Amino acid sequence: MKKIMTLCAALMVALSAMAQSGSVVYTETMKLDIHIDGMGADMAEMLPKERKVSRVLHYTPDACIYLNSENIDEQEVTEEMAGGGTMVFKMQEPNEQRYFDIKNQKVIEQRDFMSRMFLIESPVDSIPWKLTGNRRNILGFQCIEAVYQKDTIITVAWFSPEISVPAGPGKYYGLPGMVLEVNIDDGKQLISAISVTEGDVASLIVKPKQGKKVSRAEFDKIVEEKTGEVQGGGGATFVI
Repeated sequence: MKKIMTLCAALMVALSAMAQSGSVVYTETMKLDIHIDGMGADMAEMLPKERKVSRVLHYTPDACIYLNSENIDEQEVTEEMAGGGTMVFKMQEPNEQRYFDIKNQKVIEQRDFMSRMFLIESPVDSIPWKLTGNRRNILGFQCIEAVYQKDTIITVAWFSPEISVPAGPGKYYGLPGMVLEVNIDDGKQLISAISVTEGDVASLIVKPKQGKKVSRAEFDKIVEEKTGEVQGGGGATFVI
């Protein structure tokens, strides 16, 4: 009898751990408001008004990783300019990964910026969320609303304690449950879970290793400098 009870207890623990491991697929929708000096109305009308991509979060109680889905389309607009030149407008998703070590509260980001890979390791930068008490159902999970405001930008997150892993898409984590939706700046960016699948995904959660190791401050400086060069150089290719 004692052996049977021990076996049952071990099985319950295993099933509980399995229930808190799995994958969440998200759709990220970003509103675009693009202005380029000298661009005609016809060309401006051709530019995309929003960008949708699919990403996936693999999670366990100890760690999670957020990365691109396998199939991400690249959008391109080509326009012949006066004088024989050509303007090419590209909108592509960089190959990025965000690994969150929940147990040790560390983040490792693999960032692809202008065809250069960077690896950034830093402590968790927690968001000071405030719970509102509002509730709603997402994909069959009861969710609670949390809000964060910085300057004039309000970020609204919906998380479910039914998935008791403090994870979520990108940098939106740290709540007592899985974040299934994030609304940034009144819909200018919307991240919505479209499926939740439970299962053993530990083998898929691998720390990123590609790229030059830099600090957060060093990476931000590189982005600022290179973005300034592109904007001030009059180039004919634009990548967002």
